[in-house]
Amino acid sequence: MKLCKKLWLRYQISKSEKALLEEGMQEAKERGKNIQFGLEGRAVLNRNILETIYLPQNENGQIDISSLLSLGAESLPDEARRYVLYKKMLERMKR
Repeated sequence: MKLCKKLWLRYQISKSEKALLEEGMQEAKERGKNIQFGLEGRAVLNRNILETIYLPQNENGQIDISSLLSLGAESLPDEARRYVLYKKMLERMKR
């Protein structure tokens, strides 16, 4: 039972994260923000360097998408609430 609930929570978290990320990318596009992934990759919409969202990489090479998730959370507050709730539930189950 506990394993099924963990799998269900992980699925719900990934589903919410995907929706928030897509909405965050759309919101960044509408606001005319450039996106820079680590030090190499870029998505450029305009030439103003001050309009850039920087997504840093950690030591494992994974990109921190929290700033895009927060942009998506502005547009989809219910989805953001579910995302945070499911994350907390999964953390409590792991203890």
